[in-house]
Amino acid sequence: MSGGWIPSGLTRRGRRRLFVIATAGVMGLGVPQWMPRLLSTLPAFQVEHVKILGTRHVAPDEINHLLALEADASVWDSVDPLERRVREHPMIREATVRREGLNALSVIVVEKRPVALVATPELKAVNGGGVVLPVEPFMAGLNLPIISGVTEVEDDVVLEPAVREMAGVLDQLVRVDPGFVSVVSEIGPATGGGYGFTMLPAADAEVVLLPSKGPVRALQRVALALGRTEAARVARADARYSRQVVLTPMDGR
Repeated sequence: MSGGWIPSGLTRRGRRRLFVIATAGVMGLGVPQWMPRLLSTLPAFQVEHVKILGTRHVAPDEINHLLALEADASVWDSVDPLERRVREHPMIREATVRREGLNALSVIVVEKRPVALVATPELKAVNGGGVVLPVEPFMAGLNLPIISGVTEVEDDVVLEPAVREMAGVLDQLVRVDPGFVSVVSEIGPATGGGYGFTMLPAADAEVVLLPSKGPVRALQRVALALGRTEAARVARADARYSRQVVLTPMDGR
């Protein structure tokens, strides 16, 4: 029988792989439920390459170690155990493993996001839930706001509810306005209620005050108010009032 449909320049190994793919395609039409198990036994589909995507603070080698692939692992093996093992890393929030061609896997991870530094008294990075993350702030070059005061940590969780609450507020704000959070130096409880944000010199205000309820909308009002003022910088932008923002000029402190 003529093999005219096979490219003439294809190597013996290439022909074998092409045959496997064609056979798998035909068989897969009839028995898709057991086809992956059959394909996983074929050497042509052994994993030769692993691509790690989405890491910033976690070294790719750590992900490879967690995958713990066997020497004869196949791209058709179930990816569920691989995803579970990667999620065991304390810095990983989500992990997805995908097949890439005949011999490769890609691992897409979503890391837990550090939003603030807390003093324990040593500075530690925490996420929006007040959980201490295993990342060294200075080595990782984290430019994060500091939550004022010294806090206690137990089992990698901040004990003080007020500190966890402020970490949650920062997590909300960074999702809608990361530019604002990037110029926050410190956050703490404000006199009279709400939160006080001490800003870096690059910000349009020295201090921003937001209410504990609806801080995201309040920040949006602050942005509008600062955009309308002619002053290059104000001493304070207070958005704790209903539907208004009080700006204090630099010479009015």
